[in-house]
Amino acid sequence: MAERNPLVDEWIAKAEGDWDWTELDVAMITSRMRDGYVYHLQQCVEKLIKALLLQLGQTFRKTHDLVALSQSGVMNRYPGFDTSTEELLELKEMAGRLRQALLLRLTSSPQEESN
Repeated sequence: MAERNPLVDEWIAKAEGDWDWTELDVAMITSRMRDGYVYHLQQCVEKLIKALLLQLGQTFRKTHDLVALSQSGVMNRYPGFDTSTEELLELKEMAGRLRQALLLRLTSSPQEESN
């Protein structure tokens, strides 16, 4: 059995650091902070996907293109794009579901993955 790539755990740790930023009470998030909040949601999911790719023996180039979350996480950082509190909560719910699924996959044993 191949050893786990140590970068997998590093990507997971970085992803969880991004998630920690989103644990703030949404009521405390000012309109000027919303773009950063969404950015950390997107970054968490992106880093977990990269961890999973490494765990599966895949390589990837540096990229930040994650279709829906990427559009929300990047476009809202430019003038003319605003995110409402309701949208923040919806994005966090989506990112949370993706995060849980990815973490479950990353922590399952190789035998469980092949069944």
